Amino acid sequence: MKLIEKIISVPVTLFWWLVLILDVLCLAIVVTVLPDRLLRNGAILRAAASLLLKAAGVRLQVQGFHNIIREKSQVIVANHESWFDSFILAAVLPIPVTFVSKKEMFHVPVYSYIMRRLRFLSVDRVNPHSDLKGIDTVAELLQSNLSLVVFPEGVMSNTGKLGSFKRGAVYLAAKTNLPITPITLIGTGKIKSIGSPWINFGIKTKIIISEPVEVDGLQREEQHTAMENIRLIIERHLQDTERSRGFSDESLGEVEYDATY
Repeated sequence: MKLIEKIISVPVTLFWWLVLILDVLCLAIVVTVLPDRLLRNGAILRAAASLLLKAAGVRLQVQGFHNIIREKSQVIVANHESWFDSFILAAVLPIPVTFVSKKEMFHVPVYSYIMRRLRFLSVDRVNPHSDLKGIDTVAELLQSNLSLVVFPEGVMSNTGKLGSFKRGAVYLAAKTNLPITPITLIGTGKIKSIGSPWINFGIKTKIIISEPVEVDGLQREEQHTAMENIRLIIERHLQDTERSRGFSDESLGEVEYDATY
């Protein structure tokens, strides 16, 4: 990081963490007071995530809103370059969503309470299948008008290159008779690099929502093939952007969040 960029990033980072702390505390109060039926429409999580993006000056361009299915739940699969990825998806998706989060996060005070109230799912990185044995519970969650966001790489990429995809998302979608919607996140790793404490203000990002993929009834080997095809969709979008050397300011529009579910 250049010296001038580092100097600018110091107050930006301090301000953002202050906003995060206040955002989390307010969210904890709200999820305690509001009944479940009001939490499930997604508006509260969306507002909290949008505030964090505004505080970091994140600039968004979203392509493919029409590919989001609004009539029923779906499993959403995305690449993973930054822990801002969850904030971005929670803010821009025009449907109520929940997330699969690593098991360790459920031990963080306050944050773990919020995740449970918002019906986040826990996954053990050491044994990722252990928490998915209660498939009936997951199926009930997905039939309650919530869509599930999964990062099938399991961990964030520290190189910007797409990693291998685990089969879990297709397995869940096939068992619950739901489609998978692939989403490509571009440029999110520049907001905060892995291992760096600094947040860069005003980063341009692009979100590409691809057509849903039906996986109902697929067997184990077919699920692996479907997951690889979904990975190829995301990889193609990343490569296309890299070949075109990103996207221009002229094509970058601030997203207008649609509050209608």
